Amino acid sequence: MIVMESPRIDPQDKSHGGPGAPAAAEASAPRTGGVQSHPWKMTPWRVLGNQLRTSTFDEVIEGFDADAVFAEAQRCLLCKEPTCVSGCPNNNPIPTYIGFVQEGRILDAAVADYEKNSLGACTGRVCAWENQCEGHCVLNARGEGVRVGAIERYIADYALKHHDEFEALIAQRAAERAAHGASSYTDPNVSAFAAAVGAYGPSVPAAYGADYGLPADTVLTGFTVAVVGAGPAGLACADFLSRRGCAVVVFEAQQYAGGLLADGIPEFVLPEGTVDAEVARLRGQGVVFCFETALGRDIQLEDLRREYDSVFLGIGAIKARRLGAPGEDAEGISTAQEYLQYTKVAISHQGVDGFEVPKVGRRVLVIGAGDTAMDAARTSIRLGAEEVYIVYRRTRAESPSRVGEVEHTLHEGVHFEYLVNPVEFLKDEHGHVRAARLVRMQLGAPDASGRRSPEPIPGSEYEQECDQVIMAVGYSADGKVIGHPEILTRSSTVKTRHEGGETELEGVFAGGDIVRGAMTVVHAIRDGRLAADAMGEYMLARAAARDEAPVHGEASAAD
Repeated sequence: MIVMESPRIDPQDKSHGGPGAPAAAEASAPRTGGVQSHPWKMTPWRVLGNQLRTSTFDEVIEGFDADAVFAEAQRCLLCKEPTCVSGCPNNNPIPTYIGFVQEGRILDAAVADYEKNSLGACTGRVCAWENQCEGHCVLNARGEGVRVGAIERYIADYALKHHDEFEALIAQRAAERAAHGASSYTDPNVSAFAAAVGAYGPSVPAAYGADYGLPADTVLTGFTVAVVGAGPAGLACADFLSRRGCAVVVFEAQQYAGGLLADGIPEFVLPEGTVDAEVARLRGQGVVFCFETALGRDIQLEDLRREYDSVFLGIGAIKARRLGAPGEDAEGISTAQEYLQYTKVAISHQGVDGFEVPKVGRRVLVIGAGDTAMDAARTSIRLGAEEVYIVYRRTRAESPSRVGEVEHTLHEGVHFEYLVNPVEFLKDEHGHVRAARLVRMQLGAPDASGRRSPEPIPGSEYEQECDQVIMAVGYSADGKVIGHPEILTRSSTVKTRHEGGETELEGVFAGGDIVRGAMTVVHAIRDGRLAADAMGEYMLARAAARDEAPVHGEASAAD
C-alpha cells in the first residue's frame, strides 16, 4: 500500500516559527531513560511582553514555535485508551494528531483534527483545556498534562497559512475514507497512533466515542440546508454538511460570522483574523452567508422549512442577564456583551463608519467572575481605566473562569473582591452611576447543583465609588423568536430528541447554546457536527421513502 504523507516541517524554515535544525531535531528525537527522564513539565509558550500587554490589543499568548510544538508533542505517551479524548466534549482525535506532530507531519495533524473539529484555530485559543483534554491527561498524576491546546492552535494556524496544501490533503484523505469505508487515520500505515495501539480498524479506543468513524461518505449533492446562526454550532453544522456536497445557506443577524467568537471575545484572546480565516475556508467549500438577516424579523422558520430540505437552529444564548438591582438603569452601566461587542468592532473599524473607541471610566466595577468578566476587566485596563475591580459573590475556588484567565487578569493589575455582591447602584445628579452599594457574603449550605449558596451577612453593607459598571453575570437563551413555543423549555431553550439535535418539528434540528444554555465553544462544535450527521440521515431517508431523487437546486441567497 502506497501512503501519501503530508510534507514534514523543515525546522530551518522561518515561516514555521522554527529557529533552527539542532533544537528541533533534539525535540523530535525519541526519549529514552524511562520514567525519571520523562519531561513532566509543560513546554513554555511565548507570551507578549509586560510592556506591551496592557497598552495594546495584541494577542497575549503567542503560542508555540516549531521547536516548542515538537518538544511538547514528544511528551505525549500515545495512550491506548486516551483519557484526553474522553475528557474532550467533542472527542477530538488528540493522540492521532499529536502522533503526526511527533513525526513533523503538521498538515496530516491538522486534517486529523479537522475530521471532528471545524474550528481548531479557535478552540486552540479559547477552550477550557485545563478542565477538559489537558485536565484528563494521565501525566497529571505525576506532573503536568500535555499542552494540547497549544499544539492544536499551532497545527490549525499552520493549516490556514498553507490552505492549498491543506485542502489537497483533505481531498486525498476523503478519497481514502471512501475507498476503505473508514478514516485513513485508523490505518497503522498512515497514523503513528494507530500503529502504537495496533491496527484497530472498527475497534476504535472507547474514549474516541461511538461516532469516531465518520458517517459513510454518502453524497448530499442536491440537498439544500438552511443554518440559522453563524456561531460555532452553526459554522460546524455548515462545515460538515458542505463537505458532503450539500448546498448550505447560513442566515446571521449580525454583519459578520462567528457569533461570540467574533464580537464577544477580545482581540487579545482571539484575533478577528483567526475567525475570519475559518469563515473564509467555509466560503471556499461553497457555504453561502446571508448577513443582517434575523429569524423572526427578516425570515420565518416556516418559510425555511418550505424552501429547504432541512433546517438547523444555532442562534445561541445571546441574551445578556442583569441583576435587577435598584439603580441599574443609571448611565454608565452596561452588560459585558454590549461593552465587548462594541469595543471589538470599534477597534477594528476605528475611524471608519463613525466608530470611535469607547471611553472608559476612571474606576470600573465588573460584576461576575467568569471568562467574560475577565475579558471585560482586561479590556478596561487597555482602554485606560485607573482602577478595575471584579466583584463576585462567591470565592475564587467557585469562580467559573479558567485558571489561566484569572492569572492573566491579576497580572494586568485588576483587583478582585470575593464574597461581595451589589444590592443597589447610586446615581449622581446627572443620572450617572457614582457608587455601588455592596454587601459581604458568606457561603451557606450547598444548593441543588452542589455549590454552596452565598448568603448576605447582615449589617455588612458598604459603598464603593465607581463611575462605570459592567454586568458579566451570564447569558440566557431566547427561543421565542423561533415562533414555536411547543418545542421550547421553560428556560426558552429548544427541546431535542437526541444528540443529533432533532426537534419535534419535522426537518428542524438544533444545537449549541440554544439547546444547552450557555456552554463552551467545543460543546457547540460537537452539537453542530452531530446534527449535520443526523440531518444527512434524515434527508436521505426522506428521499428514499418518497422513492425520488432529492430536490435539485442551487442556493440563491447573496452574500
